[in-house]
Amino acid sequence: MIEELVGETATRVRELSGASWSEVPGRELHGVLRQLEELSRTLEAVSAAGAAEAAARAERAGRSLTSAATGLGRELGLTAGQCRSRIEAGRREGTSAMDAHRRGRITAGQERAIADAVAELPDGTPEEARRDFSRHLTGLAEGGMSVRAITAAAARELAAADPGRLDRLEEQQQKRRELRNNRPGLDGLSSVGITCEPRLQALLAAVIARFGAPGQCMATPMDPAPGEPAEPGTGTPADHGGLAESDTHTAGQRAYDALCHVLALGLAVEPSATRGVAAVVVRLTPEQLDAVENGEQGGLVVTDGGAQLSAAQAVSLAGRRSWFLSALRDGREELRRIDVDRGHDRRLASAIQRLVLYAAHGGCTYPGCERPAAGCHAHHVVEWSEGGPTTVSNLALVCPIHHGWIGTGPDSWRTVPDRARPGMPRWIPPGTPARAA
Repeated sequence: MIEELVGETATRVRELSGASWSEVPGRELHGVLRQLEELSRTLEAVSAAGAAEAAARAERAGRSLTSAATGLGRELGLTAGQCRSRIEAGRREGTSAMDAHRRGRITAGQERAIADAVAELPDGTPEEARRDFSRHLTGLAEGGMSVRAITAAAARELAAADPGRLDRLEEQQQKRRELRNNRPGLDGLSSVGITCEPRLQALLAAVIARFGAPGQCMATPMDPAPGEPAEPGTGTPADHGGLAESDTHTAGQRAYDALCHVLALGLAVEPSATRGVAAVVVRLTPEQLDAVENGEQGGLVVTDGGAQLSAAQAVSLAGRRSWFLSALRDGREELRRIDVDRGHDRRLASAIQRLVLYAAHGGCTYPGCERPAAGCHAHHVVEWSEGGPTTVSNLALVCPIHHGWIGTGPDSWRTVPDRARPGMPRWIPPGTPARAA
C-alpha cells in the first residue's frame, strides 16, 4: 500500500517539477506555495516514521541504533546524524507536536524543539502535564513562533515551574565549559573549540554586534566629533560607509576580526584610540536584582544581543563596571541626574537613549520580528525630515531590514505614535488610508 502511494506521489511530483509557475494567477500564488510547504512538512514527518521503522527492524536483528543510522544513511545519502534525528522524530508518535508536523502545520525544527523542551520537564511530572506543555508549545509553533523563540519561551516556563532548575543548569554549565586550542598544522592554522556558557555567549554576541559589521575592522575609524555626520544608528563617521561597501569578508571572518580587535584592546589600550570595547545591556527588574542579592538566580533575562542567561549571571557580567539604571513608565523615561534627551536637536540617538529604547522595546518593534536590540537602528517614529525630535518618546528600535521598508511611497510602510502604548510605534501597512491609520 505504502509502496503504491509513494510511487503515485513520485509521479505527481515529477509532473509538478515540470510545471510552470508563471501559469499560476497572482492572487493564488501564495496559497499554492503555502499548500506546497505544508505538503513538504508532511512528507518529512512520513519519512521520519519510515526511518523509525527501519531502525526498529535493524535493532530486532541485533544491530545497534548507531549501526542502523549509519547503514540507513548510506542508503539515503545522508549522514548518520541526520538519520538518527529522523529516527528519533519518527519514534515520537502520538505527541501533539508530531501530529501538527504530520498535518504540515509546523516544521521539523519546531517539532524537535518542542520535544526537547518536554524532555526537560522534571522527573515525576504527570503525563497529563507533559501533554499540556507539549500542546501549549505546539500552539505557539502553529501561530508562527520560530524555533529560537519557542526554545526561549520554553526555557522561561521551565525555570518558572522549577525554582531550582537555574541553579542546576549553572552548575552543569560551569562543569562543561571549556576552550580547546588545537596544535597548528603545517599551514599555520589551528582550530579552536569552545563549549561556552551563557555569559560568554552574551559577550561574544556583544562583540560581534559592535565590531563585526561590514567594514568595522578593515581599519580603525575614529568616532565622530560633535556635529560631525555619522551613519544612522552606528555612531560611525559617514565616510565609513565606503569601507562597508568594499568589505568582501564573510560573516565568520568579520566575527573573527571582531574578537581579535577586542582581545587586542584588553592587552594594550592606546591613549589615541577612541573606539571603546563592546557593551552588554541587560534588562533587569528590581525584583530580579533583589533575588540576586539574596543569593538566588533571579529568573531568565535576555541581553541586547539576544543571549539568554540568568539574572545572577547577568549581574556577574558587570564586574566592577559602572551601572546605568533607568526605567520607562508609560512611555516616559525616568532617569535621575541624566538628561536622556539632551541634544534632542541632533539627528542621531545618543548611547543613553539607545539604552532606554532597549529597556522599553527589547528589539525590533516590527510585529513578529525577533532581531535583538544590538542589531537595530534608532528610528524616528515621526521622521526627522518632518520635524520629529530625537527624543525617547519619538524613537523606536527597528532592524535594518524593516527600517528599509519605511518610506513615503505607495509600497512603503509608515510608523506613527501609538496613543494606547506611549513609547511604542504603530506600523501602518502599505496602502492604508490616512484616516484608517
